[in-house]
Amino acid sequence: MRSEKQLFMNEAGRLSFDLEKDNDFSSIITVCDALASPVRLNIVKYLQSPPHIKTVPELVKELNIPKTTLMHHLKKLEDAAIIKTNYKSYSHGTVRIVTRHSKGIDLNVYYNEETAKQKTTSFYQSLGVGEYAFFSGERNFLHFATDTELFGRENYCYLPQRYKAQLLYSQSGRLSYFFENAEAKRHKVVGISFSLEICSEAPFFNNDYISDITFWINGREIATYVSEGDFGDRRGLLNPPWWPDVNTQYGKLVTISVTDQGVFLNGTRVPAKIKSSDLELSSDNKITFTFGNKDTAEHVGGFNVFGAGFGDYPQDIIMTLTCTD
Repeated sequence: MRSEKQLFMNEAGRLSFDLEKDNDFSSIITVCDALASPVRLNIVKYLQSPPHIKTVPELVKELNIPKTTLMHHLKKLEDAAIIKTNYKSYSHGTVRIVTRHSKGIDLNVYYNEETAKQKTTSFYQSLGVGEYAFFSGERNFLHFATDTELFGRENYCYLPQRYKAQLLYSQSGRLSYFFENAEAKRHKVVGISFSLEICSEAPFFNNDYISDITFWINGREIATYVSEGDFGDRRGLLNPPWWPDVNTQYGKLVTISVTDQGVFLNGTRVPAKIKSSDLELSSDNKITFTFGNKDTAEHVGGFNVFGAGFGDYPQDIIMTLTCTD
């Protein structure tokens, strides 16, 4: 199921509308219509508990409605960017799954004069985990898995098949991705964020295996995320059937943001004294996003990074630029 309309979210993952913008009218109507039903509100409510995923058969049973009726309600919610639908493969076939999309909805009915001057627009880019520009690590031991097979030998990190990768993992090293920066050249950037599913990398898996994963933007060190483990106590919700149970299964969704107010890691401000204006986002023909272990890290525990077809979250690596005119 694909939405016929495309509603965009801000860097906090929220839909944001303004009655002063005529172009927002149709989106406001779509969202309000989607929420104007007890059945659809219950669907949203059912997605509040981790891991925030329901299958269509589960929803049919919980709501006690026919599947055709459920699909009508799901389309309304997906058109409004409140949910996402996708497919998960099993040995006996595929099943449609429903996940959360937007984290909230902001509707500004009235603006005062000062607020109106601060209107922003968000631009989004998504890169597959296999679309990295380069990898630096001992003996090029970066392994990857596609939907159908594992590439796990030394010096495999630049095989053409990597572009189809849905999971990458290494016990050390760094990965860099190049995002285009055309919008940063056209507008004033007041915020940039990156979102990805990631965890540590131990042999097989170890839920208590710590890794200090550092993030850089355009070569500037931004923040370090302490991953608590390499998670494998249950299967990842999106993993293909052939992926072994003894391997890493899922990660945690991590968001790194730099605004004109400072640096935020999963919404919590960190001490780094860097602002978005310090990153020179329009000075080159790209924005470079890098993550991995520093050589001086206390816990060099590697990383697993998950694409839209592995782990728990149906997304690749997402960059959001928040701009003013």
